[in-house]
Amino acid sequence: MTDFFASIFTPPKLNTSDYEHESKYMLAYRMSLFTGISVGMLDVILFIYFNIMTGIVCLLACILTIVSLVSIRKTGNYFIQTLIFNLFGALACLYTLFFIDDQPHIVDVLWMIINIQFAYLVLGKKWGLILTLVHGFSITIFYTIFLQDQVQLLKALSVPQIYSTAFNVFLSFSIIGYLGWQNIRTNNFARKQLNLAQDTLQEQYNIISKQNEEKTVMLKEIHHRVKNNLQIITSLLRLQSRELENPEAIAKFKDATHRVIAMSMIHEKMYQSDHLSTMHLREYLHDLSNDLVSSYQSGYPVALEIDCDVESIDLKSVVPLALILNELISNSLKYAFDEYDNCKISISFVHYKDDLCKLTYKDSGTWKAPTRKGSFGLDLIESLTEQLEGTLKTTTFPETSFEFIFSPTETA
Repeated sequence: MTDFFASIFTPPKLNTSDYEHESKYMLAYRMSLFTGISVGMLDVILFIYFNIMTGIVCLLACILTIVSLVSIRKTGNYFIQTLIFNLFGALACLYTLFFIDDQPHIVDVLWMIINIQFAYLVLGKKWGLILTLVHGFSITIFYTIFLQDQVQLLKALSVPQIYSTAFNVFLSFSIIGYLGWQNIRTNNFARKQLNLAQDTLQEQYNIISKQNEEKTVMLKEIHHRVKNNLQIITSLLRLQSRELENPEAIAKFKDATHRVIAMSMIHEKMYQSDHLSTMHLREYLHDLSNDLVSSYQSGYPVALEIDCDVESIDLKSVVPLALILNELISNSLKYAFDEYDNCKISISFVHYKDDLCKLTYKDSGTWKAPTRKGSFGLDLIESLTEQLEGTLKTTTFPETSFEFIFSPTETA
């Protein structure tokens, strides 16, 4: 028997992670149940000691409460049922207030307070405010017009009617107290569920953080090993080139070495970065350009001008971009500068429009046409441009410039 009553006062649990919805659902169910029991007891008294019409209104409220209670328990929804219940309660208060004359309406104010409080806690501030205005306006009009009549009616009450009115007041205060207690109870339930969810999220966050840390260490190690392997390849190319006597073959080995170095520097920068998804592109362009200028040891000063407003791009885009710049800078240093005054290389990598970026390369020299068709360097640049899914525009007069427009994958 105890379990049966416990099951009646305890609504079925909802399979939801919305703890606010669940707490309001529990509050609406328990409040509807307690109100239904209270109104049922009050209805018996009103039928006996007051008029039948008052009892009928109270009976309708009791029936609507039971229907609302069953619907909430079966569906797990509370808003529409509670809204209908509260609107009917408001209409019942207004009806008894203005259309039933032979009953003391001192208790109606308490039922209005219950109606308003229930609306605020379950339906929200909008409906709570609406019912506050309706009841406040109504009771003000009633007291202004009928207060004297109510005083005379209270004096004429019989002893049973006084007891029933007192019992009505007691029930009203009981419902107000029960509503406050259930509000605290459901808030504690919601807070407990929220804390459990936060603990679960924190535990999952700790696991993910540990996994990310392990992956970060692993990726750093991969970048470090790739960089070391590329440096070994660079050393092997340099050692191999020392055995060559053909100047053209030596130059080609040197070009290949610089291409490997350009890729090696990418992995070095990624290894040094705090975030493996980002690499400071401007810093990389400076280092690559300066390294190439130093390695060719041209014997004359070359001014580098670099403009870059793109923070970072992913490895898929930065590798072909680096190789393109390696070819262009190398060709400028080898072929473009006949006169060794005012030697200047200008590199601009900026956002263009929409999601496109524009790489512009210029130098102050004069490029010579390749001695043979199908130059490997120019073919490589065109191939890398296709890899970037971009376009290339070349200008040779009045100055030599290369303009690449493509859409890199930028990192956040």
